[in-house]
Amino acid sequence: MSDLDVLVILGTDHHHFDRLVGWLDDFLEQPGNESLRALAQVGDTAAPRRAEGVTIVPYDELQALMRRATAVVTHGGPATMLEVRRQGRKPLVVPRDPALGEHVDQHQQEFSRRMGKLGLVTLCEERGAFLDTLAAILKDPESQSVSEQENDRDRAQIAAAVATTGSIIDKLAAGHRRGKR
Repeated sequence: MSDLDVLVILGTDHHHFDRLVGWLDDFLEQPGNESLRALAQVGDTAAPRRAEGVTIVPYDELQALMRRATAVVTHGGPATMLEVRRQGRKPLVVPRDPALGEHVDQHQQEFSRRMGKLGLVTLCEERGAFLDTLAAILKDPESQSVSEQENDRDRAQIAAAVATTGSIIDKLAAGHRRGKR
């Protein structure tokens, strides 16, 4: 049995991600979930009411937490998603939404959707789906396990998704630079 039920990783971006922290609180406040152990690495976002919140977790400690947690929830940061998989867990991903002031562009949404279509992450973009999916993961933790063999097999798909996202970011950056001139 894991000593941590839910690990939430928001990264270190300066944009707040109150939406995901609120969803975590909503989940932990549901009947039967009050005793769950949850930790949220929140960066500049306010800490959750129902879970332990820390600004940043040192790298080595974060890697160990990813391995030990029953469920790992993350923002749509490509590096974070891939690191969670490397630690043997399939991340539950909620991408930041620039329309809500959570990021500067749509790269997290686009990358997360691509990874979700490939079956490499579990994607949730709505509150209800998040609550239901997190409950299902906690009931069946093995559904989110990723073996080294799976990571090896999926490496080409991940590389293609990263390349596609890089191309999107390059186009966004080029448009941003043209608009500044």
